[in-house]
Amino acid sequence: MYLNILWLFLCATASVRTYAISAPPSTITPAPTLTTTGSGSSPTIGASASFPAVGSFPRDYSPAGLQKLWDVVGPVESPPFTTTVIPQTPIALPSPPPALYPSFYSPGPGDILPDLKFPPGFLFGVDTAAYQVEGATMEEGKGPSAWDWASRQPGTIADNTTADVVDLHYYLYKEDIARIAALGVNSHSFSISWARIFPFGAAGSPINQQGLDHYADVIESHLKANITPVVTLFHWDTPLALEVYYGGFTSPNITDDFINYAKTVFTAYNGSVHTWYTFNEPRVFCGQVGSYPFNLTYAPGVNISTAPYQCSYNLLKAHAGAVKGIEMKITGEIAFKSDDYVGIPWRGNNTDDIAAVERHAAFQIGVFADPVFTTGDWPQILKDTLPPEYLPRLTEDEQKDILGTADFFAIDAYRTFYVAAPPDGLSACVNDSSHPDWPTCNLETQYDSNVGWAVGPAADPLSDWLQATPQFLRDSFKEYHKRWPSPKIYFSEFGFAEPFEGVRQPPEIHDVTEDFMNQDYYMTYLGELLLSIHEDGIPVQGAFAWAMVDNAEWNSGLSSRFGIQFVNYSTPTLERTYKRSAFALAEFFKAHLQN
Repeated sequence: MYLNILWLFLCATASVRTYAISAPPSTITPAPTLTTTGSGSSPTIGASASFPAVGSFPRDYSPAGLQKLWDVVGPVESPPFTTTVIPQTPIALPSPPPALYPSFYSPGPGDILPDLKFPPGFLFGVDTAAYQVEGATMEEGKGPSAWDWASRQPGTIADNTTADVVDLHYYLYKEDIARIAALGVNSHSFSISWARIFPFGAAGSPINQQGLDHYADVIESHLKANITPVVTLFHWDTPLALEVYYGGFTSPNITDDFINYAKTVFTAYNGSVHTWYTFNEPRVFCGQVGSYPFNLTYAPGVNISTAPYQCSYNLLKAHAGAVKGIEMKITGEIAFKSDDYVGIPWRGNNTDDIAAVERHAAFQIGVFADPVFTTGDWPQILKDTLPPEYLPRLTEDEQKDILGTADFFAIDAYRTFYVAAPPDGLSACVNDSSHPDWPTCNLETQYDSNVGWAVGPAADPLSDWLQATPQFLRDSFKEYHKRWPSPKIYFSEFGFAEPFEGVRQPPEIHDVTEDFMNQDYYMTYLGELLLSIHEDGIPVQGAFAWAMVDNAEWNSGLSSRFGIQFVNYSTPTLERTYKRSAFALAEFFKAHLQN
């Protein structure tokens, strides 16, 4: 998902102008302090993170070699059970909750814009990602991922949890599929773990047949339930082997290894999956690469300043190569998932703020969307700002290979903020590479410039990048479609973290399932999406709620809850319970989908 590690990315790219909100001290482990001795220098980590010297590991593809990789991670928690759970009876929805508001104040989900329907074939979906829900981290031949290692480094995870077990969707997928089918969900967007297919990641290394067979049954189980599988090849869980071999996505070696993995998966599931994503939110992922603790995993010659842009170059080439791989008589459509928003000038008549919006659009979305959808090349703003040693220039041949490598535009559009120039002016930042806001030179602003009203209700403090902003959704979709035109758009992720849900003690069911702010978020966004389709002519063909269940929210751990189902992590069966938002989504889509 969009993730709470965004604050790490912003350290490397943009700044946020906001009010600080502190989570309860008992639930937060402070992040390590990063200090630098000069532009581009490696940080000093105020914690005992450790990683082998990149390139020092031999390529030993034996079981002993795999164990050495797991030794880098450390001890792993075993799951409470290791067999696939098969529901014995069909899952029926329990009684829905009572109306949240009086009808004179707010209509029920089915009564929102009742005369408007989604287009035929519209996908009502939910989202998950392999690392965040599967658990079974070391089971059935899987290799370690970079996040299996990172989650154990001091200061990385707010509540010191890991995803070793988490939702155990790896063994509970049949039950989870039945539960979302009961809601009327007709699509599920999920990711495949690269390290489950190739434990060592690399082309030429052994394929884990158990991993291939597992996802084949996952896909078939969706189809049997009349749920369309939408599959992401990469949702941030780089095989750890590729980090220790050569530095992961900071090395050009990643391109061929990813293309090999992609071709393997395409071939295995051709005809069963028709909608593919190569990468989830590549802009956020590459920002993550430029942050602690991943700064310990760089290829030679890459540093914390250049890492996000070296990653962007290598990832974009990997995407284009994978799309060419799908042309091997593989049926279906393919793209990647963008994220973020274009933005609104904080001061509407201020030329610096207007220019800052353009910088925001270029650095946050255009960095990948421009090469694929419009020009084949990086946005001009990036080329004018970043020297080639930061951002490698795309050759004419590379531009030809990249342009047009998407069949649709997908956007994880959780919120829209105002954007302002740095306080000392845009030129002072753009022309000074030592400026604290360089190179993006724009500030995300979470309140208006008039009297300081918040842009929208705030999510959980651990997801302080998120506020509910449905009032801006239609204009945002107009901007996406104008700037990166495509015949089809998927609203590929949206969702909200109910404040403090993850830290309620004890977690009483009647409290944690009453996620009224989530319900309000979903209903207002979906109503605006209907208007976007009918009044603005935006070709949206699917909307996917993050997330199917509570999960491991990256550096927030289990303490920030986005799920439309509560997961009781204290029970051996990891019991799921529908929240109010799940019923609202079911009722809304039942009333607005065309059969």
